[in-house]
Amino acid sequence: MKRTTQNTDDTGKPSPDEAGKEAAKSEVTRERILRAARKVFAEHPYNAASFRMIGREGGFDHPLINYYFPRKADLFEAVVVEICEEFYQANIACFEGLEKMLPREGLSLYLNRFLDFNIENPEPLKIIMLNVAQVDRLEEIPGYQHIPEVMARTRRTFEKRANLKASPKEIGMFQNSFNALVFFYLGASTCQAEILGMDPGDPEYREWVKDTLMYIFLPRLEGLIAPDEI
Repeated sequence: MKRTTQNTDDTGKPSPDEAGKEAAKSEVTRERILRAARKVFAEHPYNAASFRMIGREGGFDHPLINYYFPRKADLFEAVVVEICEEFYQANIACFEGLEKMLPREGLSLYLNRFLDFNIENPEPLKIIMLNVAQVDRLEEIPGYQHIPEVMARTRRTFEKRANLKASPKEIGMFQNSFNALVFFYLGASTCQAEILGMDPGDPEYREWVKDTLMYIFLPRLEGLIAPDEI
């Protein structure tokens, strides 16, 4: 019978190579838990989701989650932090190269890029919409504070990338209204698509979202941009 041994140093502790392998394995397991949690939290509000659901989604025994995330609140906040950073980085990427474009071209390209991001990463907006709608006090959602923080960061990106001739109040109204509709149309796409008699996964719905946002926000965007940029 073959015995397996673990390489150790003179102190009896695992060697650096073995410790590195264990750390890498631990990180892979943590990421596997987070991926499964994202899918569950995108389908079930925080109060209804459970470790058992997440374990079933990820194909592992749910008690394993407790080793990495002792409380459901810890896991949910880790997911919120992750999706907020993804949202912020995607927003920066969507603005790339738009500075020299006219408002119509720039907004059109921005929406194409953001809609592509949402198709590849549907969970962030679904998680935010699903959970914000479930509680009367937002502070009951673990990690909720990261959401207004990332919205403030995206607003600063917008102000930096666009040459605006408007008051902070006007810029805030524009961006807050834009974000609210984007969150609803994409984060609650099943509801909106059903109202329209469409399938939320069809290109037809994506086109409707883009056309609607262009129709509503392009005139206001043109009004916010300095005359020499129009």
